[in-house]
Amino acid sequence: MAAKVTVFANGKARQIDPGKTVEEMIRDLRLTPATVLVERNGKALLRQEWAEERVEHGDRLEFVKVVAGG
Repeated sequence: MAAKVTVFANGKARQIDPGKTVEEMIRDLRLTPATVLVERNGKALLRQEWAEERVEHGDRLEFVKVVAGG
């Protein structure tokens, strides 16, 4: 089994399996995809990129929950 890699999700260090996608991280964090925006290393990701973007050691991810209201 490959060693875990360290990424930072919303400023918190996390150990994850190598090769994990952004989409898998969203699922692991139990976030609702329809209400989340994702930034990886300062770049906003489109939803269609989540399944293909592989998270790498040292990546900084921000998961922002979108709230609508008036």
